[in-house]
Amino acid sequence: MPTDSFLIIANPTSGRGRGRRIAEQVAIGLRATGRAVDIQFTQRAAQARELAQAACVASSGYGCIVASGGDGTIQQVAGAIAESRLGANVNAPLLGLAPAGRCNDFAREFAIRPTLQSIMDTLVSGATREVDLGRVNGRFFCTVCTVGIDAQISSYVDKMKLPVRGTLAYVYAAIRVLMSYKAPLLLLRGDFGTVEQAAMLASSANTRSYGGAIELVPHANPSDGMLNVCLIDRISRRRALLLIPTVTRGRHLIHPNVHFMETRGFTIEADRRLEVWADGERVTCTPATVEIVPKAVRLFVPSK
Repeated sequence: MPTDSFLIIANPTSGRGRGRRIAEQVAIGLRATGRAVDIQFTQRAAQARELAQAACVASSGYGCIVASGGDGTIQQVAGAIAESRLGANVNAPLLGLAPAGRCNDFAREFAIRPTLQSIMDTLVSGATREVDLGRVNGRFFCTVCTVGIDAQISSYVDKMKLPVRGTLAYVYAAIRVLMSYKAPLLLLRGDFGTVEQAAMLASSANTRSYGGAIELVPHANPSDGMLNVCLIDRISRRRALLLIPTVTRGRHLIHPNVHFMETRGFTIEADRRLEVWADGERVTCTPATVEIVPKAVRLFVPSK
């Protein structure tokens, strides 16, 4: 489904400047094919969402908004497009991805690599696919929404600005956070019933991976209209350390302390206020309502 008018919304600081570079390269490539292209660079946090909201109005004329940056930038753009579609805008722009961040998990789900060739092939000759998004306390997310130790790990990675990226950064942060972590008491209510227990984490997945290709829920499908919840029991520090390589290798599916549930939505409460993280960003706190929004956006994906 070709489109002739593109807006690229780029986070110039993503990937140590890669967000800007890839946006400029994609613009040159698209213009060479005869397409009209504008670029807007964000200058502060959350501005990608505002720029995308403005571009979703019918008068803008954009057929596709390309998010150039990490999963956080993509989340903001995708959320704005989803809001437009939910508002009955039948001409809401398509979503394009130019992954240029630390993890790029949403793009990885659709085999869009962080290379100029892969991005251009997808935007110029790709297909379109209707894709679900998650929503927590009204905030859209693309990949995985989590509370518990995962949220603290994400916070550690974000604050420490580690010199390593992707899975290695998350594994290092997990080891450091585990040294002082105390599992909260959680109360979950959803299609699966009611679950009340102390837990290391409760994650709801729209896609398979997060944290740089860590496949927390390998069977998650962003087009099935369901969320996949992963719940890990409270376990000793030693067992938790041993579980890290099990999870990173995708061998935790039959682990006795790891449980999976499917639901269209659920609520989560805790015995203390917990941060909720999604797509590598802090988005809200508990108590939280998490839900799936089926076919929230139309996404450019590779044709094969």
